[in-house]
Amino acid sequence: MNEAAQSQRILPLALIAGLLMGLLVAGYMNIFNVPVMEWAIDLEGAAAESAGETEDDPLPAAFLTSLGAQRVGMTLGLAAIGIVFGAVFTALYYLMRRAAPGWNPWAWGAIAGLLGFWSISMFTQLKFLPNPPGVGSDDTLLARQGYQFLFMAVSVIAAGLVLYSAGLVNRSAAGRERWLRYAGIGLAYAVVALLLAYAVPSPSDAAPDWLPPSVNILFRTFTAIGHLLLWVGLGLVTAGWLHYRQRGIHAYPRASVGAAD
Repeated sequence: MNEAAQSQRILPLALIAGLLMGLLVAGYMNIFNVPVMEWAIDLEGAAAESAGETEDDPLPAAFLTSLGAQRVGMTLGLAAIGIVFGAVFTALYYLMRRAAPGWNPWAWGAIAGLLGFWSISMFTQLKFLPNPPGVGSDDTLLARQGYQFLFMAVSVIAAGLVLYSAGLVNRSAAGRERWLRYAGIGLAYAVVALLLAYAVPSPSDAAPDWLPPSVNILFRTFTAIGHLLLWVGLGLVTAGWLHYRQRGIHAYPRASVGAAD
């Protein structure tokens, strides 16, 4: 089976693994991060009350900003994000396998997962710091989301080009020349990452006075850990299933021979 056909067979597995890991991470986030969100909502409400502001939101708006809606929305959102991450993971896994054909699925899956975590999740969160509910103006929401999507797209393309270039080096160079070219790839990626970090605008709003720094720190830490769990779990589940399938395929001919005898 050629590599293109193998990547097509990996895609459904990665999508299912991403969905399952998204739901599992949603459980983690509901346990750890939702209380932080509730803390922020309570602080926002107390600040509005002390300022004499009344909250006469209509029922749909009140429901959308309620904690229950936050839990449901987070679960559905992480399930969808898991599926998208599964598609990206498939591409990175395919490039990783071409870059290091002698390795095993565990190594391919681990590196593809960690590279996806860095390029899409961690690097983006360092540029666009996630904030709990109540922080940020609606006027800058569209700009923030647009620039964030652009940042993620360019970042993951750059990571994919690193793996693609590493594969070319493995097939065309050896010894010291190979390591020099590896160093060149690393330097080129560092330059692209720095340019991306400084060239893409990051519209941000100042944190309100009622929000203590500890709320932001906890929210961002739990968010980053959740994304790490999703990516690592995605890589391990996919690699584990592929390893299991490979063992079954290799064992099948021997079982057939025994049955024929």
